[in-house]
Amino acid sequence: MHKHHSKPSDFFRKVKTHYRIVFINDQSLQEVLSFRLSMGKLYVFFSTIFVVIVVLTTSVLLLTPLKYYIPGYGNNKTHMEVIKMKRNIDSLTDLVASEQLYEKNMRKAINGDYNGNSDTTRLDMNQVKKEAMTIFPKPGK
Repeated sequence: MHKHHSKPSDFFRKVKTHYRIVFINDQSLQEVLSFRLSMGKLYVFFSTIFVVIVVLTTSVLLLTPLKYYIPGYGNNKTHMEVIKMKRNIDSLTDLVASEQLYEKNMRKAINGDYNGNSDTTRLDMNQVKKEAMTIFPKPGK
């Protein structure tokens, strides 16, 4: 009975075995490039390329304005500033609307067209005539 367990030495032997990659011109059959590689060197090469790509991508994203396009990157400070500005815009919009309504009602009142609620009570002219309208106090009071 033969066991199919690969020994660690088999793994290292496969990793250290050298291979040759040859690029041949199809028309002239001349050798253009030739590489002598082992699986270990190939693994190191691809690992290095992977690490370089990750470092480059990360540095481009973090050191350029592209970072603001990453969802959730915007810090809490800018988020709070946006909320504050929105509140200011809302209150300014309300203020402008109330000023416009005030101006419209004033124009109507000046022109005599105002039909809304009066903000003062009507004066009883008989009562006004009975009272002395003076800034000086009455003698005896």
